[in-house]
Amino acid sequence: MDQKFFKELHNKFKYLEKKIAEYDRIVVYRHSSPDFDALGAQMGLVTWIKDNFPQKEVHYVGDRHTTFMPDLFPEPEQVSEEWYRQPHLAITVDVSNLPRVACEHLSFAKEVIKIDHHPLPREEEKFGDYLIVYPERPAAAELIALFALSRSKKFKFSKEAATYCYTGIVGDTGRFMYQDTDGATLRISADLLDLGIDKTKIYDLMYETDIRRMNILRYCLNNYKVTDKGTCYFVFDKETIKELDMNENEGNLHINQFRNLKGVRVVASITWKEEKQEYRVSLRSSHLHVAPVARQFAGGGHDFAAGCRLLTLDELPSLIQALDELPDNVED
Repeated sequence: MDQKFFKELHNKFKYLEKKIAEYDRIVVYRHSSPDFDALGAQMGLVTWIKDNFPQKEVHYVGDRHTTFMPDLFPEPEQVSEEWYRQPHLAITVDVSNLPRVACEHLSFAKEVIKIDHHPLPREEEKFGDYLIVYPERPAAAELIALFALSRSKKFKFSKEAATYCYTGIVGDTGRFMYQDTDGATLRISADLLDLGIDKTKIYDLMYETDIRRMNILRYCLNNYKVTDKGTCYFVFDKETIKELDMNENEGNLHINQFRNLKGVRVVASITWKEEKQEYRVSLRSSHLHVAPVARQFAGGGHDFAAGCRLLTLDELPSLIQALDELPDNVED
């Protein structure tokens, strides 16, 4: 990160601090079907605000995650519509486009600040009155951590808030192994460790497994397919989800097991979403930019990790063909 980046970020963080101080009521949003980063960024920011502005009314909302809650993250709050109709500040973290905001009350906010690390979405899906968006950073939780660290001479940065941020960073960097992890990420993470967080406990809670999840892995190992072009994929249809007693957020639980399989260029997990009556697709690659293909199928995301959707499995051959046709060196 260069000096220009830090100067710009400094001004944006000053604005964020000013607005947090200005509003008596604040609600923090994240994306639906949350991952470690969405929850870590959300709860890291919520905890930081509560620690330093205990007189404010601060809420965190969204759908729950059956695996991460309540051991890693608290259950989401239920907030009345009457509360939303009062003047308040909304802050969204780790959510790029409006349809993925995990609550339908964002429009009630007097002002919306967006903190994110995804590329900006299509014009019709954009939102936010003030943007703190840096797609080159590997995690939204890193931005929250950097904000809190930059304020540490003036405000408290508790071990609890740091734990949430560290969890989000670890989750979205694949334990610091993904391509967008750089020296700045490691230095920020080291600063969080120096605050006294228990990384062993964090890892135990993040990656603890059970027989049910091992059965999901066994299904992936028994049913994955690899094309001649190196596209690996597996499908969880409605019947399989029921048979494995899995929730719809677990379709990509083991996707990274296949990223480094010799001969595999890109991996896709395809999972039925009952509520939306469509298939959710997660795309991963160690070397290829998969976001352009995701955008062809009503999705988007990062260079090496993206998502999209299929209305039916009749679209699957087209998706696989598009992934097969990705050139070895993609310029997004």
